[in-house]
Amino acid sequence: MPFMGFNENSLRVLLTETDQHYADYLRQMIVECCPQGTIVEHATTTDGALGMLQGKYYDLCFLEHDMGGEETGLDVLKHLRGSNAMTAFVFLTDHASKEAAFESMTLGAMDYLIKDRFTKFELAKCISFSMYLKRREIELQKEALRDSLTGLGNKGLFEAQLKQSGERAKRDKEKLGLLVIDVDGFKAVNDKYGHKVGDKLLQQISERIVGETRASDVVARIGGDEFAAIIIKPKSIDHTEATGKKIEKSLSSEPYNIDGIVIKVSSSVGCATLPDDVDDLDQLFCHADKNMYKNKKFRKSKHGNANYYIGQTIN
Repeated sequence: MPFMGFNENSLRVLLTETDQHYADYLRQMIVECCPQGTIVEHATTTDGALGMLQGKYYDLCFLEHDMGGEETGLDVLKHLRGSNAMTAFVFLTDHASKEAAFESMTLGAMDYLIKDRFTKFELAKCISFSMYLKRREIELQKEALRDSLTGLGNKGLFEAQLKQSGERAKRDKEKLGLLVIDVDGFKAVNDKYGHKVGDKLLQQISERIVGETRASDVVARIGGDEFAAIIIKPKSIDHTEATGKKIEKSLSSEPYNIDGIVIKVSSSVGCATLPDDVDDLDQLFCHADKNMYKNKKFRKSKHGNANYYIGQTIN
């Protein structure tokens, strides 16, 4: 009878085990413990396990300690170094390898089992416990990478997403757009009305930026009054620039009414596209940031400070 602690319709499980008979035995136990439709795949070497983990998504991975020769499941964890952040790892060890089991947990494993010494119920409990711990860990990581004021991603999440999106774009030979957005006149708001009003202004600004991007794009707050947007798979050669212009227009077209105060601000936006502007991911942000400052300098020389104002409403 399947263990009733799971809500998933199915799970993807990777089992690393050199003994085929034990692998078949454990596979059957996992299938009986987990929801209907669970897929269990098998690797017999550390290289094989690494290849499968790096090429596919798995909810759960059972790592055998002794993989033959000098290879161990610890080598897999050391090589991944947290790059498989969504996978819950369970370490399989024999009675003489508890030290290795504890080391595996310092490297990111959620739990460990001593081979041939656990029942089906204990296996089900281990799977449920490991999945819970992994999900809680992911939730905490997301909270740490979320800007508490606007609800957008923070600089740490932005950098991780940019790296991941850039690597995928280069691998798939696709374009990737980036916008760096700086709010003009924000300091004057803070100086005159304080951080409470300034915070509410940033919240409304973030909503307008999100409103001009697609659900597939990534918007983050990367500084006090600075935002960024990663444009995933731009639809055309000028898609990124067009999105930047829409954001500029949206942020400046209508004044903001915050606690009876009318505030009008504008923005300076810089854009860059991979690989049209640069072919190096490390230079993508630098190029967009440089274009943002060029835009800001041009707007200031043309309009001075006439592109923003603050004042009380009539009401």
